[in-house]
This record gives sequence, C-alpha cells and structure tokens, in this order.
Amino acid sequence: MRHCLLLLLLSLSLPSFAAKVYQWRDASGNVFYSDQPPPSVAAKERTIRPNTINNANAASAPSKEATKNTPQVVLWIMPQCGSPCDDAVALLDSRQLNYDVKTADPAKEASMIEFFSLVGTLQQRPPVLVIGKEVIKEWNSAAWHAAISKAGFARPNK
Repeated sequence: MRHCLLLLLLSLSLPSFAAKVYQWRDASGNVFYSDQPPPSVAAKERTIRPNTINNANAASAPSKEATKNTPQVVLWIMPQCGSPCDDAVALLDSRQLNYDVKTADPAKEASMIEFFSLVGTLQQRPPVLVIGKEVIKEWNSAAWHAAISKAGFARPNK
C-alpha cells in the first residue's frame, strides 16, 4: 500500500507534458482549434497529452521482427489539401513504400487531437510525413526523398 501511495505522489509531482487547446464552432457549425482562445467566442478548453501507442490494429500489424528494421511510415493529409497532398501520395507511391494515411479532419476532434499531439502546433498544415519517430512537417519533395533514403528505404528500379 505504501508503494502505491508513493507512486501516486511521484506521478503527481512530475511535470505534466500537456498542452492547452481551445475548441469552438462558428455559426455554420464548423469546428476550429487554436492554442489561444478566440476573442468574443465561447471556447472549450482542452488538454492535449502526448500520444500513446494504439494497439487497435495489432492483429493486422506486421510482426515485431519485420518492423524492427523497417520504420513505420505515415502520411498525414487533410480534406481539400489539394496538390501538396496529391504530390506527397505520388512520391510515396513512386518509392513503392507501404504506408498508412491518416486524415487531420477539422470536423473530427479525435483526429485533430492526434495530429496536434504529433506536430505540436495548430499552425502546421498537412501533408506531414512520419517515418518511425521522425516527423517531417514541411512538404518538400527533395527533403522527403532524402528522409526516406536515410531511413533505409531503397529507390525502386525503374
């Protein structure tokens, strides 16, 4: 019992790695998020904590041995992203990578919270590339090719 109490006290004394985010809707029902409350609008204060590993897709995930040497690749896009997201998909397809696509959808709170937790700001817009633990926030074809090569993915033969 003393150990449980000690652990509880220690966890409460550690600094929290959380960020404050404000959420509100406009007259049309669109949801907005910001790191500062909007003037003259009632906003809900949200606390964003770092992501935890989601085991929901564990059954369909590759084995630990297969993923040990191959970092996971995730492409974050956004509705109406247009050309930058289309170009990012084309680049990843041209490199013949297996990758997941996640959507930062302003209409879906959970996806915005996950995206904010990843990039650390509400000012960032997709496309965003995640290779293992590296997050590449700026869309730049040459930089993305370099990051993919640095992660150990070979260029496909043409």
